[in-house]
Amino acid sequence: MRSWISRRIERAHAWWKAPVTARDRMSATVIGGMGGFWIGALGRILFGSLPVGVSVVLLWGMAGILAGAVFGRLRPRATLVFLLPFATFGCSPA
Repeated sequence: MRSWISRRIERAHAWWKAPVTARDRMSATVIGGMGGFWIGALGRILFGSLPVGVSVVLLWGMAGILAGAVFGRLRPRATLVFLLPFATFGCSPA
């Protein structure tokens, strides 16, 4: 068990230290945009004054898409680690 964990830690460390590829940047841009939408839209609903129109929530979601995509382009590894859970929010296999 210990060797399995140490191998995973070594693989994660090697991935983090490896040069960023175009594939990493593209996937981080997409994941950043998806995660940014949920952070922007739900953040507006949770922390803003209510009631609010759907257009305002969508505007905040679109601003989150832009911010997440830019963050994903600039910092692809951090985006993949931190925004992946938000990007998969609301997705189901059915």
